[in-house]
Amino acid sequence: MGLYMGRAEIKATTLHSFKGWESRMLVVYVSQAWTPESKALIYAALTRVKRSPLGSWITIVSATPELADYGATWPDYVCA
Repeated sequence: MGLYMGRAEIKATTLHSFKGWESRMLVVYVSQAWTPESKALIYAALTRVKRSPLGSWITIVSATPELADYGATWPDYVCA
């Protein structure tokens, strides 16, 4: 079954299948981040968020202990 970007539904896919697409709302699940390749994939996922006048949202769900404190020192206006 293929995914069609023009349909207003929730889509779940791997980052590789999402190549070339963008979305205003994105949830990224991180299961590992200890190799340069996995860190590059995380970066690629973060660049898939599309800027929109209606707003854009990204949620990161991380099961990776080494990233647990990442963002903890960001100012509130960045995380709001």
